[in-house]
Amino acid sequence: MVTGGNSGIGFELCRGMAAAGFHVVMVSRGEARGQPALEKLQAEFGVENVEMMLCDMADLDNIPKLYAEFSSKFDRLDVLLNNAGALWGTSLKTAQGHEMTFGVNHLGYFVMTEAFLPLLRATEGSRIVNTASEAHRGSKLNLDDLNREKKSYSQMRTYCDSKLCNILFTRVLAENLEGTGIITHCYHPGAVRTRFAAESSGLIRLFFPLMKLFMIGPKRAARNGLHLALSEDAGTSTGQYWVSRKRRKGNRAARNLDNAQRLWEISEAMLDE
Repeated sequence: MVTGGNSGIGFELCRGMAAAGFHVVMVSRGEARGQPALEKLQAEFGVENVEMMLCDMADLDNIPKLYAEFSSKFDRLDVLLNNAGALWGTSLKTAQGHEMTFGVNHLGYFVMTEAFLPLLRATEGSRIVNTASEAHRGSKLNLDDLNREKKSYSQMRTYCDSKLCNILFTRVLAENLEGTGIITHCYHPGAVRTRFAAESSGLIRLFFPLMKLFMIGPKRAARNGLHLALSEDAGTSTGQYWVSRKRRKGNRAARNLDNAQRLWEISEAMLDE
């Protein structure tokens, strides 16, 4: 299962998993953009090997519905690729009232993983792969202001914070899953030519088309996630951050296990509200 699978890195992750022989469930926010992507994949790999399910992560109540649809058809999940995410140019709220970037990019991963854990636990050798970013190095994460209610909104800083959250989440997730056999990692895909900045504003939106000239393509970027999903190398450890298919240390904040645990606890409390 690949979230945000209808475009960019997600589309290439779907292609790579289908090429490896998996039945792929491409998760799309909506049918309008999802259907053309689905038809391309089905033309390449067969109608019976790729399907689409819909889930808009801006409303976390959609995730239990996605799980109900998936679990009605399948009794296992080999690989969950948490990939959906974006950068928003203005301050927006999710359906649950969380800041949009944090809500989709972090809480979306959190709730997806929690929802699908029963099937992942039931599948020997299952893996969870989270798309993070080197952008985490620009984070000034304030765990007491995850919804950015105390500071003015900064689209890039908020995005960087969410990518640090992805790494911290992965570290605690690995600890919580110790002894289950489930492997989880996160990775930096690279600076990629995608629709990443489609919802941005200001200088980022203005200069992103120029910046794309110096970026790698989604197919190359997806190799990093596919390595974590498929390789024996990635199966020898868990809870790590990867860049260019190599284990790397994140910045000091990304290695702070106390903050990682606190983020987990705060996230649980927010979702219980």
